[in-house]
Amino acid sequence: MRSATEILNAIEARAQRAIVQELRLMKKEVLQLRPSLSPQDQDHADALLLKLGRLESDQVILTADAGVLEQGFQAVAQAA
Repeated sequence: MRSATEILNAIEARAQRAIVQELRLMKKEVLQLRPSLSPQDQDHADALLLKLGRLESDQVILTADAGVLEQGFQAVAQAA
């Protein structure tokens, strides 16, 4: 059986290339694990939750920016 540290490290490694929906599932997984972790692993889990949240918000912002850009291109195309 894998240790909690190994599980948290594996989640962190996967997070770098995960899409928003996967990041949300990872956050739920970490939250479910957290109560059963040692204090040191709880600190690791807390830091990981922050990282997952940042990665998620970065992708949401990028998607929103792309949508605004697309709307700008459509407005220019319609004006031409």
